[in-house]
Amino acid sequence: MWRPIYHTIPVFCACAAPPLLRYTFLNNIHRLTLLHLNMASRGGPSMRFPRGGGAAGGRIQRVKTHVIPFTDHSGRSALMVFDGWVSCPLPPLFSFAIYFTHPEVTLETVKPVEVLEAIKRKTPFDSWCSIRLELYFLPAPDVDSSDDDCIAHYRKEKAGRGDYTRQIQDLENSATDDDDEEQQQGGASVHGNDQARQLPGLVPSYIDRPSSDHYHGIIFRYPGADWSTDKRLARRIYFDRISEEEHARVTEGNDEFHRLPPVYVCSMPFQGSDTTEVGERFVGMAMFDAANARTKNETISPWQEARERGWNSW
Repeated sequence: MWRPIYHTIPVFCACAAPPLLRYTFLNNIHRLTLLHLNMASRGGPSMRFPRGGGAAGGRIQRVKTHVIPFTDHSGRSALMVFDGWVSCPLPPLFSFAIYFTHPEVTLETVKPVEVLEAIKRKTPFDSWCSIRLELYFLPAPDVDSSDDDCIAHYRKEKAGRGDYTRQIQDLENSATDDDDEEQQQGGASVHGNDQARQLPGLVPSYIDRPSSDHYHGIIFRYPGADWSTDKRLARRIYFDRISEEEHARVTEGNDEFHRLPPVYVCSMPFQGSDTTEVGERFVGMAMFDAANARTKNETISPWQEARERGWNSW
């Protein structure tokens, strides 16, 4: 008669180990963690477990910071910066634009990998960053008009590229087409190539809580020559406020619409520091607060699905 054979599998528990062994085990874990953070901080690949299956196949995925140059609607050079799999440079859908308006800041001097690391530091993005940054360089001799110039540039860029709902719809529409192509070719289909790469759309609206969020547009501007050393404050610029009718509807008849300026600006540190206190506002936390709910509900799932299906571009 067949009988199953059971094997005892030893399980290591650090808390039950002798003191010296426990110290060695925990110290090695600590060293691996520091190695991971050090590699990530320099833009090198680190390791993450992918969320979901598909093309990832349950394997550990190496993660790095991607920097992709592109040309904006006006013909100027700009940069796209985001964390992603080493093997799949597909940008996240949710984005924020940062404008550098000092004449000395250029593609060569801005240090894009360090910019993203500074934005993530002391925020939940430090462990899982599902946004992309778009860095624009718009030298402005007239400081007072810089905000308006950046707003005008962003509006034209969005008008030319549309918003990310188009990419989500493309992904949904392509599901059946990809299945048919895989059956015919016997392999995974790859969306896009270097010749036909399309820039992802911008955020349709940054409003998450209509009762308290009143502006569809948000951009950030840094006026200094070196964001990493001169410690000047960044400017968060709200624009494209909701209509008076929409304001009355979401606030249940509140008649204080006239108190909302067409453009609202607040200043904050560009990055958190060792002296940053809990609750203190800086650019990274401002981005996280604006993106957290929207990315979870709208953009992370399509981005993950597209990567797992082998898409390299939108």
